[in-house]
Amino acid sequence: FLGSYFLDVTFPIKGLTFRSNLGIDARTQQDYEFYSAATTERQFGSSYAKSSMTKYSMFTWENFFTYKRDFGTKHSLGVTLLQSVQQDLRESLNASAEDISADVLKYYDLGAGSIIDGIGSGYRKWTMASFMGRVNYNYLGRYLLTVSARYDGSSRLADGHKWVLFPSAALAWRISDEKFMKNIKWLDNLKLRVGYGKTGNSSVDPYQTRGTLSKVYYVYNNGKDEVLGYAPKKMANKLLTWETTEQYNLGLDFGFLKNRIYGSIDLYLQKTYDLLLERQLPVVSGFSNIVSNIGRTQNKGIEISLNTRNVVTKNFEWTTDLTFTAGREEIVELYNGKVDDIGNSWFIGEALGVYYDYKKIGIWQDSPEDLAEIEKYNKNGHKFAPGMIKLLDIDGDHKITADNDRMILGQKRPKHIFNLSNTFVYKGFDLNIVLYGTLGGMLRNAVRVNHQSYRNNSVKFDYWTPENPDARYRQLGFYTNSLGSGFSPYISRSFVRLQELSLAYNLPKKFLSKIHVNRAKVFISASNLFTITGWDGWDPEAGQGISYDLDGGYPTMKSYTLGLNFEF
Repeated sequence: FLGSYFLDVTFPIKGLTFRSNLGIDARTQQDYEFYSAATTERQFGSSYAKSSMTKYSMFTWENFFTYKRDFGTKHSLGVTLLQSVQQDLRESLNASAEDISADVLKYYDLGAGSIIDGIGSGYRKWTMASFMGRVNYNYLGRYLLTVSARYDGSSRLADGHKWVLFPSAALAWRISDEKFMKNIKWLDNLKLRVGYGKTGNSSVDPYQTRGTLSKVYYVYNNGKDEVLGYAPKKMANKLLTWETTEQYNLGLDFGFLKNRIYGSIDLYLQKTYDLLLERQLPVVSGFSNIVSNIGRTQNKGIEISLNTRNVVTKNFEWTTDLTFTAGREEIVELYNGKVDDIGNSWFIGEALGVYYDYKKIGIWQDSPEDLAEIEKYNKNGHKFAPGMIKLLDIDGDHKITADNDRMILGQKRPKHIFNLSNTFVYKGFDLNIVLYGTLGGMLRNAVRVNHQSYRNNSVKFDYWTPENPDARYRQLGFYTNSLGSGFSPYISRSFVRLQELSLAYNLPKKFLSKIHVNRAKVFISASNLFTITGWDGWDPEAGQGISYDLDGGYPTMKSYTLGLNFEF
């Protein structure tokens, strides 16, 4: 069930209104499984049946007062007060049984099974409440001020750390409306903006602060009996609080030549502290990791939006829209100060999510020079051979070691993102072409196909043989973790994609008036037609590499649409 409801109230006080919004999302999912004893899965053993149910409900309720008033011709004031609450609840129940007395019962009578081998249930709930106030002031339409504050509380965080205040402020100056700009005829709009604000993030497991337990069966009496018990699974963190980001913005909006050219330029600086991250713990602690508020990061960059009306005639128009972003993220401080955490691949001055590993510099060849080098490495305990990956030996001691020969290779996130859209309109025809791309990111491409002893389907890729020494990938063979054999290369995920191509025809109004239709359009469109990239595998954006499974999710699919829109 999906529902959206609202209530509007206008008070007798001029400019004062009230609105209440309620959004509801409630659904139940029921899944059944049944395998007869004669199926391939059960191989003439016992039958199997399972029934599971998941209930999900979420609601958001917002109440806000708005006051808008002009005072004379120079002053304008707007005040907004908001209260909101959000709740997310998920419940689950499942049971399974074997050796059902009759196949006709399927999953409708699990009690008819001689073996009840699985019963489980789950419950997960979190809530968030917010109070917000905002004041907008406008003087002469040229000087704009916005001041706001949010007071947010999240049930996911620790007691005493659930509520935080997030203030913000922004100033704008419409320079083009000043008297000294009136003689500049080619300038239509010029507005300078500056802002500061804080935002928060509380996206952690709802019970992270309390710690969790896992079921453990203890066997005793020489293995004849067992009893159910519990053991710690996740370490509690009684100090977990909001991840907070301070952002500073400086922006400029512009429009030239009767707005034939318009757009905006924004510079931003983000400072995030108390990051919610999972960090490794010493094994002796009994836990492998813990979610904590860790250190500080900084992110700065530029966002550019440029829109042009290139050609405008009676029957033909060509417009271009370009957006471009470039950013640089770096870790400023960690939980132990300005000290790198190699175990988590966190380095001061580098981005979160960097790759710290060995660098591939080629593939060992069956040549006298390479064979001589291989012998030096193998004397130190390695088992290199022609066709294996050649790694950079940073210290030159003919030993590839984790302490001395790993380096920062790059980062996962793209450094640059762009979107370019061109629209051509000729009489009733509209043609839209959208290109989208990223630059600067890299991912580990796990080449596992044909390297395992399983009978998996294969994909074709450029692997090393003595007859193909310039191959991109190493020789075929069983997958191992030894250096130079199982090491997977890191590959740039940069790409340019034809994201959208659409052609539409608007039927003539003269014809539509005869059939009492206001507007009608027939269109055909295609999405993600092709991608230009050096990435091997399914999709550089989603991150799948060459593998027998989709280890990064699902690739971006091609789609084709043919449609007709009517407006009566």
